[in-house]
Amino acid sequence: MLELTFAPLLTIALLVIVLSFVAAILSDKLKVSHSTVLIAFGFILSLFRTSSGLGEVPLDNSIILGLVVPPVMFEAAMRTRYDVIRPFQRTVWALAIFGVIISAFVTGFFLRIASGLPLGVALTFGVIVASTDPVSVVTVLRKIKAPDALISILESEAYLNNAPVVILYPIAASLSFSPLRDISVFLYNFGVGSLVGLLIAGAAELLHRLITEPLAETSFTIAVMFGSYVLAEGLGGSGLMAVAIAGLYIGNRTIRTAMADETRITMSKFWEVVAFLATSFAFLLLGLKADILLLVRFAPVVLVAFAVTLLGRVISVYPIISLTKLLGEKVPGSWTRLFSMAGLRGVLSVALALSLPESPFKETIVTMTFGVALLSIVLQGEFLQIYLKRRRQF
Repeated sequence: MLELTFAPLLTIALLVIVLSFVAAILSDKLKVSHSTVLIAFGFILSLFRTSSGLGEVPLDNSIILGLVVPPVMFEAAMRTRYDVIRPFQRTVWALAIFGVIISAFVTGFFLRIASGLPLGVALTFGVIVASTDPVSVVTVLRKIKAPDALISILESEAYLNNAPVVILYPIAASLSFSPLRDISVFLYNFGVGSLVGLLIAGAAELLHRLITEPLAETSFTIAVMFGSYVLAEGLGGSGLMAVAIAGLYIGNRTIRTAMADETRITMSKFWEVVAFLATSFAFLLLGLKADILLLVRFAPVVLVAFAVTLLGRVISVYPIISLTKLLGEKVPGSWTRLFSMAGLRGVLSVALALSLPESPFKETIVTMTFGVALLSIVLQGEFLQIYLKRRRQF
């Protein structure tokens, strides 16, 4: 009985570790992104759902938001150096908050016009695909040794904009819009999440000063990450916002003032491995759970959805960059173009779509979201890689 209980979990863990390693090798040899190879592996495994064991894992809100996204956000936030993004901090926050809102409404509005879907359904889809993937673009930028500031802006925007999307999601999914109520809910979620992350990270800093064992300190950061998420969610705030703020605090203050060099190195390497395995698991599931027959059947509406998603990103980026330039932030023109191209969608969007309540339009939204995520990571991601390799001037 015990063997039957743990066999699927052991199979999943083994597949994620082995296929992540193999995907890294193939990615380097084939000159394609690591995420694309993992999605391809997921497609192959989908032919053997039962024997692979991955078919038994639900790709839903609890798995992605509770176990996969927080470690990725926490590790990325810890690596972000505030002094690097300080000259562009208005740009980062504006893209992460207002960019999400603009993109969601523009995507929904044009999808309504192009597809004839009800406005509420189109806006729900717009919110679901408004978040960007923090892994794929940054991987490409690091390969070609892009400036640290450019990488930090795109990565910071990507992990910070996950929280606003998750906050907006239940509002959109309810298909009932009340401006005053919705704004107050958004501000409460955002504010409580930020405050919880700051308080827990601050308290953790005091405790880190009492610990001198690198492994114990590294283990404690796990409690900080999940503790921030759970407490913020319990108070009705954004757990993802709490994780992001806690990671920023630890990476920019605690790691420098309350940790020895050995602890710093141990913790950094540990979280790099955790984030790598978490993203590998997510991309494998994305390929595994995609329904090829549905994607083919809905191909026209998927292509329309992908086109309006790209349009929503462009229309959200250029006005924001123009405004932050007027406020004194000197963002190079070539970066603005790259920001508009780099809004790849990922597994968070798929998880939110699958979590929608049952309705006549759920299958359409889920299929569009799967299609947009796949086209974004594979097609848009590979095009971005080719574009950046040919244009090395930043």
